[in-house]
Amino acid sequence: MAPKTSWKKFSALVPVAALSFMDQMILPVALPSIQKEMQASSTSLQWCVNAYLLAITIFVLASGKLSDRIGHKNALIWGISGFVVSSTLCGLSLNIEMLILARALQGVSAALMFPAQTAMIARIFPPERRGRATGMIVSIGSLFLILSPLVGGYLTEVLSWRWIFWINWPIGAIGLWLIYKFLPSSEPGRGKIDLWGFVFFAIGTSSLTVVFMQAADWGWRSSQTLFFTALAFGSFFLLLKREKTTLHPFLDLALFKRPTYAAINISISTIQFIIMITVFRTVYFQEVLGFSPFLTGFITFLSSCPMLFMAPLAGFLSDRFNHKLPVACGYLLLIFSCFWFAFFSTPSLTSLILALLAFSTGVPFIFTPSYSSAIASVPQQKAGVAMGMIITLRMFSGTMGLALIHFFVSIVQNIHSPLEGRRNAEIVSFSDVHFALAFFLIIALAFSFVFHFKKTAHHPTDPPVENWD
Repeated sequence: MAPKTSWKKFSALVPVAALSFMDQMILPVALPSIQKEMQASSTSLQWCVNAYLLAITIFVLASGKLSDRIGHKNALIWGISGFVVSSTLCGLSLNIEMLILARALQGVSAALMFPAQTAMIARIFPPERRGRATGMIVSIGSLFLILSPLVGGYLTEVLSWRWIFWINWPIGAIGLWLIYKFLPSSEPGRGKIDLWGFVFFAIGTSSLTVVFMQAADWGWRSSQTLFFTALAFGSFFLLLKREKTTLHPFLDLALFKRPTYAAINISISTIQFIIMITVFRTVYFQEVLGFSPFLTGFITFLSSCPMLFMAPLAGFLSDRFNHKLPVACGYLLLIFSCFWFAFFSTPSLTSLILALLAFSTGVPFIFTPSYSSAIASVPQQKAGVAMGMIITLRMFSGTMGLALIHFFVSIVQNIHSPLEGRRNAEIVSFSDVHFALAFFLIIALAFSFVFHFKKTAHHPTDPPVENWD
């Protein structure tokens, strides 16, 4: 396939990356405005973010098989169409409940696009150019991810928060046109789908998220909390039991017997967990520090720029020395950033940007070498399954990160608000949650390197290749 033809087809994947990456971070900067207009509670606001992440977590692994069955081009068409329709519903939402539901539909559509995009790159590029193409789509997606707070802040302040969703209309229209014009059709495939494993995982993940999102409001001893806790543990128990007996498991847990793969998952999941603090920061900067939506978005954009430039440096250090070196540096930068915010919870603008720069530099120092070494840690025939597991666990960690951070912040604020007032309670909770995250990073760093230096004592027998991917 001629290089020019391949890159024309590649252009059809750019709007897909724009949609899926932008909507991860474009909403948080608008949350205070949404709260004022809809008189929404803090918990409802966090559900607006977490409904999107939770839907991706549940459906992304299943969507890999679904896209194989209906064809990757069709999956992209259905994914973009669903994303545009659900974005329209978000913008037209009359109340917070409608917005949460529409955000969940956005997540389902995004989950359908993720694996189809990766499969399409493998289809339109020969092996010797796939790495470059994958790197470019990640860089493009990261650019949209970084720009999204700036765009979201501007639209919220100048027009309305509803425009952060309506902007997806032109992007989606361009994407559909490019897909119809350039991307080749693929024959529908076949694959084994462990339906019961998917059901147990979906129920368990959703129930556990509900517990930590709602427990502060419901109370730990309430009937609702106890019901969803029992449902979560029961579903995960049945999932683990089934994974040991079924021929094509939903989650291939045998991969975690490989220490390096386990260490990589610890690092990736930990960082995705930690990243969710950015949702609370954007609200805190506006409600406590008094920043406007646009200034908040601009600061977030400016401080996130190192993510674009540090990823190649992290890759170089990983190739030149060892992937453990940039990973360790990344952990140390994130620990420094969290401790900085813990001690200086009302920082000056310069101090604020310094801590945010350290944070955004540390993230690619962990993600880049972890992903690059992930494939080498498993047999080649299990690469698709291994990456699918990593993506699923990463999104699950993001979902649980938002839920647990929200739970922690709510508890601290409820303790301090009656005595010190709401603003001081928010400052205390901001400081305390960063202390907690710093110590969590230290523990994760220790466990990660224990697994990194642990020798593989047992090589599990590889099950049939046909599996989730």
